[in-house]
Amino acid sequence: MLTKNVRCVVCGKETRKGSLCGKCMVERREVARIDEFEIIVCSRCNLIKVGNRWVDTEIEKVVEDLLLKNARVLEEFDVREVEISNDRCIFRGEILDEDVEVFVPLKYKINRVICDRCSREAGGYYESIVQIRAERRELSDEEIEKALEIVDEVISNAKEQKAFVSKIERKKEGINIFLGSRNIGKKLSKIILRRLGGSLRESRKLHTRIDGRDVYRFTYSVRLPEYREGDIVEKDGRFIVVRNSVTGKGSDIITGETVNLSNEWVAVRREDLKSGVVVNADSEAVEVVCDDGRFVTTPRPLGAGIGDVVKVFERNGRFFSVYEGSKSFEE
Repeated sequence: MLTKNVRCVVCGKETRKGSLCGKCMVERREVARIDEFEIIVCSRCNLIKVGNRWVDTEIEKVVEDLLLKNARVLEEFDVREVEISNDRCIFRGEILDEDVEVFVPLKYKINRVICDRCSREAGGYYESIVQIRAERRELSDEEIEKALEIVDEVISNAKEQKAFVSKIERKKEGINIFLGSRNIGKKLSKIILRRLGGSLRESRKLHTRIDGRDVYRFTYSVRLPEYREGDIVEKDGRFIVVRNSVTGKGSDIITGETVNLSNEWVAVRREDLKSGVVVNADSEAVEVVCDDGRFVTTPRPLGAGIGDVVKVFERNGRFFSVYEGSKSFEE
């Protein structure tokens, strides 16, 4: 049995269902609407709350997602495209075999609050401390600068909500970095250790109890080695020039043999070495004229010959020299 089409009661156009054609239905009925919704934005960091999470995203993307969730459309309206245009949306599709275009007001509020992360940060919240010190010396400005660069790098690349620095304390003996997360503190300390060398020790202290559970604050103590590249250390009766303080490698100033370092004391700082030129040499010793005009005799360092520049130091009444070959002493 064939279905007989009826005519639209408004315009007289044939329609297969109901008393209105598609276009007249759009003009006389609410075929689509968008319920007003709210977007929550942190007033400090501009993160946007999506569900239960604060995320770094564009507000336009959030508007698009929320309008689709809050759109209400008649069953007869087969929507194929939605376009956002300022304060309204355009729904395009088909109603009762007719192409239609429906303009719908778009209303939403932006509610600015303080996110959990910023609230904790502003309140001085922290779960861990990274302490950076050096053995038997103060940190150099260069070491502090490198450490703070690593802090910026770790925080900027972190995804977790509590990845923030609450406070940085600069003390004579080093720096303390207070962090919102234990995980960030642990990660940061390991990266500093890997790049600057030294040792790492972890400790914890009971902070409070929440719902019967102990809550601890953790301290990660990074201790850089006493020696730096170019310093002279003494090991097993030999003088060793430090080549790499991070990996703990040095070389014997006489034989050039590679030596593994642990926690040796510094015999002479690199800045205390004096420059000189070799003016005489034999297989065992070299004579050096120092920059101050003094002539000294030292055991012959590996590779040094007449005319070569060496670095000279005195230890227990004896003079020694270090030859760097083509390498700069300032490196």
